[in-house]
Amino acid sequence: MNRFAKATFAFILLAVFYFPGKVRAEELPLFFEGIRPLGMGGAFTAVADDENAIFYNPAGMNNIEGFGGVEILNPFVEVSRKTIDFFKDLQDVSDAPTDTEQAALASDLLQKWLGERLHLRAGAFPNLTFHNFGVGVLGQGVFDGEVHNPLGADTLDLRGGYDLALLVSGAYGFSAMNSSFKIGLTGKMVNRSKLEQAYTTRELVEQDGIDLDRDLKKGSGFSVDFGAIYSAPVFLNPSLGLTVQNAVGGDLGDAGELQRQYNLGFALKPAIGFGTVTLALDIMDLTRSAGEDDDLAKRLHAGVEYNFPMILGVRTGLYQGYPSYGATLDFRLMKVSYASYAAEIGAFAGQRSDRRHVAQVSLGF
Repeated sequence: MNRFAKATFAFILLAVFYFPGKVRAEELPLFFEGIRPLGMGGAFTAVADDENAIFYNPAGMNNIEGFGGVEILNPFVEVSRKTIDFFKDLQDVSDAPTDTEQAALASDLLQKWLGERLHLRAGAFPNLTFHNFGVGVLGQGVFDGEVHNPLGADTLDLRGGYDLALLVSGAYGFSAMNSSFKIGLTGKMVNRSKLEQAYTTRELVEQDGIDLDRDLKKGSGFSVDFGAIYSAPVFLNPSLGLTVQNAVGGDLGDAGELQRQYNLGFALKPAIGFGTVTLALDIMDLTRSAGEDDDLAKRLHAGVEYNFPMILGVRTGLYQGYPSYGATLDFRLMKVSYASYAAEIGAFAGQRSDRRHVAQVSLGF
């Protein structure tokens, strides 16, 4: 295998497990986003009624009635539309017969993709959930890259690495005056390896230009999320949810930190005669302390979900102002899910979007 192909292969392997992050001053740093919430525009703080509650609002574990389920194997892959096109062009570089031609084509490739964002996420979250309790192991990776031209020299800026995390959630609910109040905690033990590096064209084709042992920063730590949900059995069945992510802990040593974040959500679950419908609205990062901007519109998420009486659930919404949509086919022992959304990678909503597609197959009971 030639040197450029080896470098490319290293990047792909690196993308298998990673934590969410940003290349410059753009995307908000989120620990994990599930396919079902993404289809609903990312609004899930007050909905929180399945395994995603472990990440979005642990109080939602109280919403699970009886035995929630076990997902033994549930791999997912997320890729941006531009990344698919980039790897098609990259194949042409790898197919060049000589190192000299590869270097020339690599330089042309970086020029063509100057200023474009590449994104790839993959992982799995096997889990067990039942009323008031959930536990799971997350393995997740992301590859984020962007070509820049500082001082006339093409560079590929990368952030990547992987997370391996154990998560345990517990909840408790009580009723008062015909309303219900739920509280919950999620403890996270996270082991992280992270890459944040800029590589020149020359380094991409050199034998020793990429050294993951040198460039990866590793660390581990513990953090606790707190969540609460208030529900009232009145018209449209409203719920109000609040989550403090990484309320305690979050220091991962050389691998950085998990930032504290306050999320507020509102949901309606009107009673209908056929199936179930849910409407949701979230404001993420209420204090606007996460990331490198303070744009409020970039922190807004809204969505709606309709579940048919059997098998099919469909959803749509607005993720930071951009349309999202998704669906799930549930065959009991196997579940297939898909979602598409566009993340804001600029400084404010509407500046610069990155359309992504994510799919998952889950096996369990």
